[in-house]
This record gives sequence, structure tokens and C-alpha cells, in this order.
Amino acid sequence: MVGVTLQTVLVYVAVGAILGLALGPMLKSGGFGWFGNLCLGILGAFAGGLATTFGGLVVDNDLIRNAMAAAAGAILLTLIVAILKRR
Repeated sequence: MVGVTLQTVLVYVAVGAILGLALGPMLKSGGFGWFGNLCLGILGAFAGGLATTFGGLVVDNDLIRNAMAAAAGAILLTLIVAILKRR
């Protein structure tokens, strides 16, 4: 079983927060407010980072790949929720 370190969790939070706040204003629907964008980015970063870590695609101590996986998760979740919001 793979364990997630504190350093990895901090990477997820930092990447998710930055991307959540950056992506919100770029959305056509206007985003979800700064707090909503922040939470959505962090949630997506955790989802993407943990999915790739526990799926065996990323080794837990590889911070660059963890940051890329967290970024992909944050972007993907933010876009999915924005598309669902427009419907």
C-alpha cells in the first residue's frame, strides 16, 4: 500500500489552490466565487493526485509528477463542474 506524505499533501493543496483561483475567472460561466474556485481546485488536485498515486502511475515521493497529476485533476474537475453548471 502506498502512503501519502505530508509533502505530497502540501503540493496538492498548493497546486489546487493556485489553479482553482486562476481558472475561475477564465470560465465562461464566471466561476464559483473565489472560495468555491479555491475549494474546487484543491478537491480536483487531491482527486487527480491520489488517483495517479494509488493507481501506480506516480511514485509518492516524485513531487514533479505529483504536481502535474494534481494540476490535471484540478483542471479536469473545474472544467467538468463548469460544464455541468451551464446546463
